[in-house]
Amino acid sequence: MNNYQSRSNYHHPLWLRLSPNQMLKIAKSILSKTLPSHLKKKYYQWQAKNKPKPPLVKERLLENYTYDFERFYKFSTAKKGSNLSSNLFPKYSHLTQTNLKALITKDYHRIEKGLALKEPRIGFGKNTVNNLMAAIEQYQTLYGSDELVQISINTLLAYYQFNYQQGHDNKQLYEQINSVKDKIIEDQKISEGGTKTITKKDIWKNAKQDLKNFFATRHSIRHFSNEEVDLSLIKQAVEMAQKTPSVCNRQTSQVYVFSEFQDKQKVLSFQNGNRGFGEQASKVLIVTSNLQNFTSVGERNQCWIDGGMYAMSLVYALHSLGLGTCCLNWSVEHTVDQQLREAVGINDSQAVIMMIAVGHLPDELKVAQSPRKKIEEVLIIK
Repeated sequence: MNNYQSRSNYHHPLWLRLSPNQMLKIAKSILSKTLPSHLKKKYYQWQAKNKPKPPLVKERLLENYTYDFERFYKFSTAKKGSNLSSNLFPKYSHLTQTNLKALITKDYHRIEKGLALKEPRIGFGKNTVNNLMAAIEQYQTLYGSDELVQISINTLLAYYQFNYQQGHDNKQLYEQINSVKDKIIEDQKISEGGTKTITKKDIWKNAKQDLKNFFATRHSIRHFSNEEVDLSLIKQAVEMAQKTPSVCNRQTSQVYVFSEFQDKQKVLSFQNGNRGFGEQASKVLIVTSNLQNFTSVGERNQCWIDGGMYAMSLVYALHSLGLGTCCLNWSVEHTVDQQLREAVGINDSQAVIMMIAVGHLPDELKVAQSPRKKIEEVLIIK
């Protein structure tokens, strides 16, 4: 409102300067004071009868599913197509960098999986290879030669070498690979991508730990000590959790860390399962999954799967470092989800999976016994 409009309002009667809600409130007050008692009773009966009814569970479900649908449709590449090729690229030029990364990762991992088979087929995945090569070239033009470009091109080189050893020489692919590699600065080159050879002995040596007791000693902790958790321990746990499987190795998860008391309290105020202990946590984590990494309608629920698996890995990683954790569910309606995002700055493209309260353990504490179901109730053998 400009100054003229502000000044001109002072020449209007008071009732013209009130909002509709203010006028309604005044009208109700006048009616309640001036109406005869028998009319007042009828007015209150009418008001109770015409009071808006709360939405039905069915309506609330539809509203919340619509919220999830709109965000998946907006941020994923499901509506934009999941394949890239040189002649189609202008159609996909509006993809975000994360969208394009997801599509490239999806295709290079397809090649890795093919090379890891017992007997790979000569010349397998021709269309995938062509689309991937075109996408790498376009990504390199737009964003330069980051790790993704190098891992992808190394995978294609491994693919070329496999076929060459089988007597199939794809000279055009080899030239394209070298063209991309020539644009990578020498001292920034990395060798990851493709496959590596491991032995059963190596796997067994590291896997044969006392995991039964490790799993059994993880509890939901609701009593933390006053000792601060060093951020280096959180970083170490996140690095360990990075080995969590994800759809086509797209690694969709992210972790937000809150350390300051006011920030932690703000975050926890949106979650209703931390009363009585949340304020003791040294760190509060929020695990999310980026919807921009998903490429098809069939992946509409994948964020919850990838994000949930990542969160469990993170909890076990923190447990292995001697820290206590309590998983805090994020079972809220869309209005609360939006409020949290606005309060702490989480992008709409991120699906909030859960929170985790983290802290050091006191010397002695109580935990819920939480008996588990019998294995007969869980294991179904067909």
